[in-house]
Amino acid sequence: MIIILSGPVHGGKTTLVQKSLSRWASHGLGFGGFLSIAVPDGSGALEYDLLGLKDGLRLPLLRRTGEPEWERVGPFSFVPRTLEVARSLIRTADPAEVLIVDEVGPLELAGGGFWPALREVVFKPGMKALLVAREEILEDLSRLLGAPMPLIIDVCDPNAQRLLDQSLFGLTKTHDHQD
Repeated sequence: MIIILSGPVHGGKTTLVQKSLSRWASHGLGFGGFLSIAVPDGSGALEYDLLGLKDGLRLPLLRRTGEPEWERVGPFSFVPRTLEVARSLIRTADPAEVLIVDEVGPLELAGGGFWPALREVVFKPGMKALLVAREEILEDLSRLLGAPMPLIIDVCDPNAQRLLDQSLFGLTKTHDHQD
């Protein structure tokens, strides 16, 4: 099962997941993977850190400066060491838990970033994944993931929290509530 939590840039996708983690854990839901946490750089512009969900490990993930050989997306460069940590977190995901990947973007659509690891893991039978993605790549991401179609939840939907909770706890079928 693949769930995509989608919405606009800075629309609350990461915040919704982050605020839900302790409640999900208290109801017995196990999860792994990572969040991308916005952090201001020295000038106040946003960059991103990786926050590992199992161990709380926090590392610089996307920076506005980087070496020429670093993978780039828009104004950002992936810190190679952290990108490898992220890929490892994906590859070692426990199928009995939900793999959370925040966020899948244009670089993954082009085969880079987290995609090499995601491709190995998300299609395994019984795997449960919650992918965070911006609304502008939703159609291309759905096409890349193929059949069966992922469950798509729009963070702007007033019922987003309920739909996400229901889908993670198995109370809805994957074809319910799709956009």
